[in-house]
Amino acid sequence: MELNLTAKQRQQWQRLTTLMDENLITLAAEVDMTGQVKPAVLEALRQRQLPQTGLADTDRLSQQTLCLLAVTQVSASLATLLATWWQVADAVLTFGTTAQRQTYLDQLKIIGLPALGTTGTPTAAVTALPVTDGWQLTGTVKHVVNAGRAQTYLIVAQTPPNVPSAFLVSANHPGVTTGNPLEPLGLPGLAVADLELDQVKVTATDRLGQIGQGFPIMQRAQAVGRGLLSAVVAGILNHAATQIKQLALGEQPPLVELTPLLATAHAVALSALSVADQIDAHVPFASAAALTGFNASQQGVAQLTAVTGLIGDLAYSRRSPLMALTRDLQTLPLLMGTPADLATAFATSQLNAPAAPVDGAKAIEPEQLAVADLHRVVKKLNLTKDVPVNVGSIATAKRIVALGRGALDPAVLLQAQQLAKWIGAAIAVTQPLTMLEQFSIDQQVGGNAIPVAPEVLINLGISGDDQYLAGITGAQHVLSVNQDATAPIMAASQQVFVGKVADFLDGMVAALN
Repeated sequence: MELNLTAKQRQQWQRLTTLMDENLITLAAEVDMTGQVKPAVLEALRQRQLPQTGLADTDRLSQQTLCLLAVTQVSASLATLLATWWQVADAVLTFGTTAQRQTYLDQLKIIGLPALGTTGTPTAAVTALPVTDGWQLTGTVKHVVNAGRAQTYLIVAQTPPNVPSAFLVSANHPGVTTGNPLEPLGLPGLAVADLELDQVKVTATDRLGQIGQGFPIMQRAQAVGRGLLSAVVAGILNHAATQIKQLALGEQPPLVELTPLLATAHAVALSALSVADQIDAHVPFASAAALTGFNASQQGVAQLTAVTGLIGDLAYSRRSPLMALTRDLQTLPLLMGTPADLATAFATSQLNAPAAPVDGAKAIEPEQLAVADLHRVVKKLNLTKDVPVNVGSIATAKRIVALGRGALDPAVLLQAQQLAKWIGAAIAVTQPLTMLEQFSIDQQVGGNAIPVAPEVLINLGISGDDQYLAGITGAQHVLSVNQDATAPIMAASQQVFVGKVADFLDGMVAALN
């Protein structure tokens, strides 16, 4: 998979791909065949120093995301196990004590958590009754991942005075049982069942975070999981493309037919890495994680289904590798949410009244630009350097100039196209502009179009509806121009120019000259 990686990330990727040796491939295949994760599998991961938790905060999630992209080429089930483990590991690193980090993170100890594929506030279905030196937990937690396999469970319980708190509960505690197992459609190694707690005694050493901090802890785990599991989706799509190239009928691989699938895999992978970078940078990431998950959940199954027939009759047999991968994709919404869930999550975190960020950081306001600032912007974004001769499609372009209704004036269109040429950017448009003869559906962002993930995205005259915002979640730097300072696109940007598109373009031309 070709990704825009740093030198350090490239080294990490090369190391990870060498770890996917024949022994691990055999063990992973056994997981997919039997649906069981045996001790030999966990030991193989330990020998390969996976999953790593002793990583610096500067690139912890980025390295874990790369790891998932690599492991998914071997087994989506194994990658999902790592992703759900890292969800809890992040919560322990963020909210736990030094003793808790040593207990739960020094070695791979499987930890169960509720399947977080829903939006809104998690329901504390467990009550915590105060007793001497702690609490008694009683209740049922539905759809717990790794149930029956985990040594510890992360749960939320309602503690006095009627506030939710998080606890790490040992599976060996008296009163802890599992029941009502759910057999997932795909991901054979995934274990999901209900967790029953009957007067389970816990103490302050078992509590994660402070009293009343339960929902922020679970909401952060939910957002982290969406980013990590999106990487699993990208890996599944890339693995499917590899299978099709090997099994397709005909002498040559069907690269033309595979282009939408590969473009989606590439965009989702870049978006997942972008979310990881935001987490590592300790900036708010919940809305980006929801949008990345939305793209992955909405596009994954559709893109794979569209190319399944390329391998002929094998596609519809019980031995079809593509059918197995499709079932894996269809199962992931249980963990990360359906497209409807994720759209609601994005609206809640980004478009409604701002809530406290899940990582405790303050929301970063976009930088307000004036014409006098544009020379500095050109220099900061290196727009005059490394200008590509062939910019390619919007799915792979590193720079994009996107046009909306506010850029329909012929003179503005001409100047925008000139700007794109000078900085080596691809031209993208919103859906209404595809009706114009000079633009095509291949240039559309939003709706059912392929998402984009450029290094720099300049939006001209675009308000930014939900579908458009979902399509640009992978962009690393967003600069938006609109006369309406309250347009949704402005809140999703790092830099904004409030004013006429023509004035902005005049300023950019002067800055470039």
